[in-house]
Amino acid sequence: MKTNRNDSCPCDSGKKYKNCCEQKRFQSGDENRMTRWFVSAAVGLFLAVFVWGVIEFFATDHPEMEAYKCDNPSCGKIHYRPITDNN
Repeated sequence: MKTNRNDSCPCDSGKKYKNCCEQKRFQSGDENRMTRWFVSAAVGLFLAVFVWGVIEFFATDHPEMEAYKCDNPSCGKIHYRPITDNN
């Protein structure tokens, strides 16, 4: 039988269920503590690596690229290479 929130608590404390055992259900227990820790650590590690990658990308110098047609006659693609200074 399901206990309603306003019924007296089945533990015979004399309190209503919502003020006694229902609150104990929603307290953080040790059941999923390690799982929550691993998920939090994985998300934190992902965010740290992502932020490091973004900072590294914008901190390094990227050369300007030029498009050129491949010399291979069977290749119809456009390729890119760094622009070279022809003095």
